[in-house]
Amino acid sequence: MDDRAVNQNSGATGKFSKLDWPTPEMLQAANRARAKAFGDMTRDMILALGKWARALITSHPISKPSRDTASSDALRIAPKR
Repeated sequence: MDDRAVNQNSGATGKFSKLDWPTPEMLQAANRARAKAFGDMTRDMILALGKWARALITSHPISKPSRDTASSDALRIAPKR
């Protein structure tokens, strides 16, 4: 029984086929595709964030009091220490 367990993989040569590993060109192409996808997603996210911010600003404008209507009484001066 022990001989069978030890020799059950004796038919394998111990070498790997060239088809088992990606070529350097394939690795480079995969890295480029990954970088392009990451850049595209980042750009799309920034554009969507800009559109969201623009829509938020246009729907809720910040109103500032005009200088003509502001009275000098409203001006507060901090007390001296």
